[in-house]
Amino acid sequence: MDAQALQQAIDGIESAADKAIAALKNGQADAKLQQAVQDLHQQARTKRSLTDKAELTQAVQDIEQTADRAMAACRNAGQVDPALQQAVQDAHQKASQLKHSVENETA
Repeated sequence: MDAQALQQAIDGIESAADKAIAALKNGQADAKLQQAVQDLHQQARTKRSLTDKAELTQAVQDIEQTADRAMAACRNAGQVDPALQQAVQDAHQKASQLKHSVENETA
């Protein structure tokens, strides 16, 4: 996967995080979930501008860990707006798939 493909994949994660941010505004969510979603969005937005493949590969690892935290916060939050839950799951799935693609490429 070249740097441009990684940037595009990170952009897809940011788009999913955008949906989670929008869903946050429409419903109630506990503080940990709100923070986790905001962290994921911020990280994807800032990391997609990287151009070095090694830095992008590390960014994928970082984003996936942040997506894991957002998913855990979503599970631990109890009642979560279905749109928010779906958006967090989508972002997490995209981050996870990207991480596995990168890992398989380097294996």
